[in-house]
Amino acid sequence: MPVFREKDIKMKELFPGVMLTQAVEHSNGTACVTLGKIVMQPGSEIPPHTHPVEDAMIFYAGKGILDSEGEEIPIEAGCHSWIPANTRHGVKNTGDEPLELIYTWPAIDVSRTLLE
Repeated sequence: MPVFREKDIKMKELFPGVMLTQAVEHSNGTACVTLGKIVMQPGSEIPPHTHPVEDAMIFYAGKGILDSEGEEIPIEAGCHSWIPANTRHGVKNTGDEPLELIYTWPAIDVSRTLLE
């Protein structure tokens, strides 16, 4: 039964001010799920993009905007979201503290296609 301690997981900067911690992934043995944590500094953003799979998120700290198909939806701690496959989405931290979220995909090695 694998247990991953956050202090032992190498963080990766996805975009300026956006840090990813992800251990539940194919490289660690999962066959059909990916799970990770993202911490976004104030003013940072994950630009609009799509995935070929559904994307589920739980926001547990901070506040911001979820852009879904061009609609800007305010989010804060306690919000849960579900993004259908191939749907344009992005997140921006509009608060004064880090915006933190957990996400999961029902697949492994999921691609991200950035959009203009």
